[in-house]
Amino acid sequence: MTPETRYQKTPLNVRLLCLVMATLTACSTAPAKNTWRDDRLKTTGTAKAPQMLESWGARSESEDPNDPTIAPGFLISLHCLTDSKLNGEYRVDFNGDLQLPYDITAHTTGLTLLQLRKKLVDLYRPYFKTSSEIDVRIKERRYWIDVRGLVDKPGRYLMEPESSLDSAIGMAGGTSKETPPLYVRIQKGQQMFIFDLTQYYTQGEDHPQILGWLGGEILFFQRERTGFSGERLPYAAGRTPVYMMGEVRKPGEYSLTPGADFLDSLKQAGGFTEKADLDDIEIIRTTAGHKRVYDFSWSDFQRAPAPAQGDIVFVHADNVTKFERHTSLFATLIAAAASIVTSVVLVLAYNRGRI
Repeated sequence: MTPETRYQKTPLNVRLLCLVMATLTACSTAPAKNTWRDDRLKTTGTAKAPQMLESWGARSESEDPNDPTIAPGFLISLHCLTDSKLNGEYRVDFNGDLQLPYDITAHTTGLTLLQLRKKLVDLYRPYFKTSSEIDVRIKERRYWIDVRGLVDKPGRYLMEPESSLDSAIGMAGGTSKETPPLYVRIQKGQQMFIFDLTQYYTQGEDHPQILGWLGGEILFFQRERTGFSGERLPYAAGRTPVYMMGEVRKPGEYSLTPGADFLDSLKQAGGFTEKADLDDIEIIRTTAGHKRVYDFSWSDFQRAPAPAQGDIVFVHADNVTKFERHTSLFATLIAAAASIVTSVVLVLAYNRGRI
């Protein structure tokens, strides 16, 4: 081998191809699963324990009364001069969706009235030859709640804005006579409020803690007080309390017998909802004040650690759009193709003595 050959540089096109292949491979690589990580390393998107509140339903003082936030249960009135088929009244469902003509679903969560109007104009723009305005108004302000547990008629009910807990109990047919509940757990997303019914019946509305409804609450009437921040009652010996949160049908606290795994807690929580992302589940564990998170997919739950007292299992929602899925798949295919092409180019270049 001559000195010229020994120190001959790799051709520029080969080096560029290697760089492109490495970049695409890195972009299409999924994050590692089945490993513990320090929760402080993740600054966004980390599941948090439900927030315990001193009162429920307090409205934001900064909310504009002329541009209120849409809530589950609101009756929305639409009027459009261009297309009379849109004219009518439509109620926001429990999950915050608004089902509209032409098979349109508008997600209203977090939107104000003006933002909803703009969103509907954008959604219906393809249906009109020219730009068209849609008049959007709130016809009625009532709120969906879902009543479960120790009541005679569990189900979803529409509540007046400032109606009391008695109204919710009355709509659900009253509490169970055989096993009367002692507490009601009110939950919406990651917010939770535990209400002592004995205290409520004693003090009534003289000291109200329910200041109004938000829409989309789950009320669970139960015998035991379950919550966070040290508000747990003593547990039976040999039982491990864990918290099933996020996209499960019955979020809350469940006790597991020794040797049980997270499959048992999932059964008690009623299984996953339709929106659950089975590839994005977290176990949040605090030990000696140090919070750690374990990421895993449900298809590989056997590798998850055994449940420990106070574990929070958070099932994330699948918010990935079809476009994002297709983009991810396309990036993976491109990376694979680039890897093959690079290997072929390197082999040919080597055989020709160019590297």
